[in-house]
Amino acid sequence: MAFFKLGKKKKGESLDVPLPPPELQSQQPMPMPQSPIEQVLMMKQQGYTNNQIVQTLQSQGYSTNQIFDAINQAGLTGFEANERVEQPEAGMQDYGYEQQQYQQQPSQGFQAPREIQTPTSIDEERIQEVAEAIIEEKWEDLAKDIKKVIEWKDKSEERLAKLEQQIMDMRLSIDSLTKSMLAKVSAYDQNIVDVGTEVKAMEKVFQKVLPSLTESVNKLDRMTKGYKEPQKK
Repeated sequence: MAFFKLGKKKKGESLDVPLPPPELQSQQPMPMPQSPIEQVLMMKQQGYTNNQIVQTLQSQGYSTNQIFDAINQAGLTGFEANERVEQPEAGMQDYGYEQQQYQQQPSQGFQAPREIQTPTSIDEERIQEVAEAIIEEKWEDLAKDIKKVIEWKDKSEERLAKLEQQIMDMRLSIDSLTKSMLAKVSAYDQNIVDVGTEVKAMEKVFQKVLPSLTESVNKLDRMTKGYKEPQKK
């Protein structure tokens, strides 16, 4: 980029425009820029970092907003100015014009390219603040969701406990009913056994009584027949 080429030429290489002699340089000092934009461009060309530029301008009483505006404006307007500085007209021989070009060069050539960035430390602080705000908001939402899940869990556990208690009560009732039914069935069975025993006892009695009873009936029948026959005669 033209910005970085120009900075390197000031340190060691020769510019296309010849510099005036040292005695004239001492007689004509470079004018110091008055606006923060010009100071940003000059310090940027001299190799200052963004943090150093911010600290220097703050020490001169500029506010943070003014510094940021100056850096942004320098980043938007510096590229075209640097392109003009690096393409001087060929064949310039007038020393006065060369001296004027040398004096005007800082104000025109100290403009930074468009790719200049705002101070990284400030950007990091802003990014960190935004990130912390986003994280805090998301954390609050997550905490609310977790609270809802915990409440749902407690209610579910309470319902499960009630359901388990109801199941236990039903099981006890079924067990009690089963025992009662088994007891009644056992009683019915015992009654049937008793009836069977009585029937068997009566059967035995009939077996003993029935022959004599049959004989008595036969005798009675014969006696009845014998009584009727003489009357017919």
